[in-house]
Amino acid sequence: MKELFNSITKKEWLFVIFLSLAVIFITTAPAVYGWLKTPADKVFTGMHFVSADDWFVYYSFINQGKAGQLLFTDLFAPVEHFKVFRPEWLAVGILAKIFNLSAPAALHLARILLIPVFFAVAYLFLAYIFKEEIKRKVASLFLAFSSGLGIFFIYRLIQYPSNYGAGTFQWPMDLWVPDNNTFLSLFVSPHLIAAATLVFLIFLSLLLFCENYRYRLAVFAGFCGLALFSFHPFQVLKIYALIGGFFLVLIIKAKKIIRPLVWFGLIFFFLSLPSVLYYLWLLKFDDLTVQRALQNINPTTPLYLTLVSFGGLLIFAALGIWFLIKQKKIRENKYLFLAVWAAGQLALLYAPINYQRRLGLGIHFPLAALTVIALFYLYEKNQAWVKKWAGPLALIGAWIFLPSTLFALSAEVMVFSQERELSYISRDLHDSIIWFSKNSPDNSVAFSDYKTGLVLPAYVLRTSYVAHAVETPFYFQKKKEPAWFFSENRRPETEKDFLNRRRINYIIYGPTEREFGSYDPAGKPYLELVYGNETVEIYKVVE
Repeated sequence: MKELFNSITKKEWLFVIFLSLAVIFITTAPAVYGWLKTPADKVFTGMHFVSADDWFVYYSFINQGKAGQLLFTDLFAPVEHFKVFRPEWLAVGILAKIFNLSAPAALHLARILLIPVFFAVAYLFLAYIFKEEIKRKVASLFLAFSSGLGIFFIYRLIQYPSNYGAGTFQWPMDLWVPDNNTFLSLFVSPHLIAAATLVFLIFLSLLLFCENYRYRLAVFAGFCGLALFSFHPFQVLKIYALIGGFFLVLIIKAKKIIRPLVWFGLIFFFLSLPSVLYYLWLLKFDDLTVQRALQNINPTTPLYLTLVSFGGLLIFAALGIWFLIKQKKIRENKYLFLAVWAAGQLALLYAPINYQRRLGLGIHFPLAALTVIALFYLYEKNQAWVKKWAGPLALIGAWIFLPSTLFALSAEVMVFSQERELSYISRDLHDSIIWFSKNSPDNSVAFSDYKTGLVLPAYVLRTSYVAHAVETPFYFQKKKEPAWFFSENRRPETEKDFLNRRRINYIIYGPTEREFGSYDPAGKPYLELVYGNETVEIYKVVE
């Protein structure tokens, strides 16, 4: 590892710093724009176009960490459940507490702090693969900014506005799945950046171990696995499968069992195992964890859309593998691993599990590295022609590799410009839930429309009855209940029984709830008005 560090010049580290600063500026600018244009009567939430509902879950965990909690309650689930250890959000919560930041601000600060770490580790990995400085830098740029061709299928966002139809997801993944694309990962969340960084460290340690069989590298990789699996258990199958697959290829190549590889595998497995056992324990004894796992359905898109999502990267990566075979370089461990990584992870995207597309994290690295191998091979074979047509070729390259990255930025600006969904919430709603947090017991459960329910736990440590498609158990059944309840006035006994059987203590009644129908909470014998402003009222369920 020391030799690898020494192979990188100060000039290269300056490049990494400037690249990090550029990415920080580009990925932060839309959020700053959204915050600056916040209407006077609204509050900025920091919601992204990507995974729009998940931000409120993250904020809820961050606020619990800020409040000093080490184990977190799922405030989107109105059922008894185990508190869980979420180290990634605990760290961000501590950051929020130290600097007295809101959850959205703390999330962005954590993201900004992790971006240079990510690029430092990624560049170290690229320095291992490429000896030439120019190839390292170009590969870094591809890793940072390249994307697929999903933008050319943007009509599907109009055709399938909910992203679902004919039994599958219909949007190209480079437009909305941050796991598969580095820029989106850096754009949206610190936990994805941390996870990708740990993936790179594990695989780099693996390759370095294969050179010298230094077992401290196996120990280091094992602790990285322990950290990764503690907050991103989706990665367990992928990491074990890719390490095992690579070892199998090496054994076949050597035509014998390589004992140090067996020891590496055992060391990595047992050091990372505690995190795996923790989640297995939750699945065994916590009903909410089981229900969340059943509801957390993340299938990969149909194959043709997946190919579109990776676009030119996939084509040039395949060419890169072919050129390595042609040059008889594919037998080198670093190149062989890139091929196994890319092919193996693509195959895992269609593994028979319910979280397929979550296995895509990190796949951008081998695709980008192999693409650079292909491009430099073509350049070296056709230098005169490439120099003659450099301008048009650069435009074609930008057309192939950049459009979906530009879409991500423009979509974010569009969300804030048009005040889409929950990018902003009314100040009345915000003020009402802040009051609620100060004037209700900690174990209170609030009933409202699911959109109001999604916002509540993001700002205050109180539980919503229905809120999030994964976190709320039996979400799709519960999602229908506010529409039924608020549609009309029924016998008070019927309404109160409905609330009591669900252990609901409060009703939040605002513009969204009024849209369902003629229900009027005023004068209900089982309700007491405890708060009201111009548009939002809070009622307590009384005996």
